Amino acid sequence: MKTNQAILTICIALVSVGCTQRVKDLNDSFKFAYHGFPDAKKSWEEINALPYASLYAQLDSGPQGFMVLAFVEPSQHPSPNLKWLSGENEMIVTRNSRIVKTVNFAEGNLTATQVDTPDPLSVGLSTIKMPHRWSRTIDWQPGNHSGYRAESIFKRGKMQAISINGTQVETIKYHEFVTFPTLDTQFTNHYWVTVETGKVIKSYQHLAPDLPAVTLTHLKSFQGGSHD
Repeated sequence: MKTNQAILTICIALVSVGCTQRVKDLNDSFKFAYHGFPDAKKSWEEINALPYASLYAQLDSGPQGFMVLAFVEPSQHPSPNLKWLSGENEMIVTRNSRIVKTVNFAEGNLTATQVDTPDPLSVGLSTIKMPHRWSRTIDWQPGNHSGYRAESIFKRGKMQAISINGTQVETIKYHEFVTFPTLDTQFTNHYWVTVETGKVIKSYQHLAPDLPAVTLTHLKSFQGGSHD
């Protein structure tokens, strides 16, 4: 029943793409997410047949799950918030490929991300002179942590060929070194940017201090945004 309610909600949100006739497609994608352990994997034919953008998500070293784009939400930024949903109703919200919020994660959630200046991911890492400094503030739970400043330094790494669902893609790997001055805590995020398009096709992002990291592998891109 929970899954059927989620599908109905998404139908309302996506009526412009003919949701009624595609309920079965979306339901199939949920089944792949729910039954896809230890690792969900779909063929390119199945991925391209679905009318929704999609990605793989992996929490730390856990199983890889399949997620579909459920909602596109306008934001105060030039790019929208993209809400990716799993078959168990976990949600990841991205903006320009950065995780800005999570919902229903068992170990805790990134609850908010605030920025004062453009995210380098929104500008395009391949267009920015490196190293590049940037900062944001984040909130997370458990513990009701609010307004912690995260200071980042981006650096360009080496060219690297990676496998995306069995397809070799030439990328440039970028590193984001993140420090929380008030906590004396730091971690490193990684982004693989395609040589051909300059877009992030894969990322490894820590949600917050003491929370897991998430690997996102983009499969079928959302066509309404420039970097997601």
